[in-house]
Amino acid sequence: MRAGKSTVECPRVRLGGGFSLPLHAVLLAPTLIVLALVILYPIVSSAALGFFNYDLTNPRGQGFAGVDNFTRLANDANFWRALKNTLVFSLSSVAFGLVFGLAGALALNNLAERHGWLRGVLLLPWVIPTVVVGYLFLFIFDVDAGLASYLLMRLGIIDRSLPWLMRGDLAMAACIIANVWNQTPFYILMFAAGLKTIPQDIREATVEMGASRWQEFRHVTLPFLWGLIVITSLLMIIRNFNNFPIVYTMTGGGPAYETTTFVIYIYRLAFDSFKLGYAGAVGFIWCIVLAILAALYVRALTKES
Repeated sequence: MRAGKSTVECPRVRLGGGFSLPLHAVLLAPTLIVLALVILYPIVSSAALGFFNYDLTNPRGQGFAGVDNFTRLANDANFWRALKNTLVFSLSSVAFGLVFGLAGALALNNLAERHGWLRGVLLLPWVIPTVVVGYLFLFIFDVDAGLASYLLMRLGIIDRSLPWLMRGDLAMAACIIANVWNQTPFYILMFAAGLKTIPQDIREATVEMGASRWQEFRHVTLPFLWGLIVITSLLMIIRNFNNFPIVYTMTGGGPAYETTTFVIYIYRLAFDSFKLGYAGAVGFIWCIVLAILAALYVRALTKES
């Protein structure tokens, strides 16, 4: 061994027959086995199911279908509608949540200490289960006794109650509003922490140079938070792609397919129409999209660190 250098040999566990494994591999093995059973096996089995004609309403027609289920997607109008709805729901929720969250974080950053309890109040929507949020906004947008129509009528914006969850455009807007209300506190929490990392001397120097509040935000605050904005946005896009409870409890994917997202569409195919093979094909495409988003998230996280 050379002077000034030392090496630590990783302990190994002998398994018999002259075969051994590093100790860390043995310790990680139980966790990896559980993850393989809980995550990897369902993904592989559902992907394999997509290559079979597996319709519970037609037992005699079951069998290997090759890529028929995947080629069928190209002409499935409901699949493309579900993709469009997923993008609208996810991107709109992220855009509005990001803006409101950033505004809330800036407001909290300038909040006096005696009003510190407001921070806890603003975080309440984030800790409420999404199923509860869905049912809460189901009553808020009720056509007969909903609070949303009542407030709009009192303000003179509308003259009669709106069928929020019975019209496609209004139903999607209602789901997005509920989702934004639920997720905005997450952005507030992340951006409030990010604002604490901005050096105070840079801010003070910007103000002394005569910069306005908007110029300070544009040239100092926003560049410092940009990496955090990218990471949180990708993370919440992934979460919204998987968001099932809010949409399902409020609309069930209706009216018709106007609010049907990917997860709702797969659920309806598998448990309403019992077309498990086709549902597996759609789920496989959905997993590919999520894997791409996850790769982008990991890349952004690695670049930021």
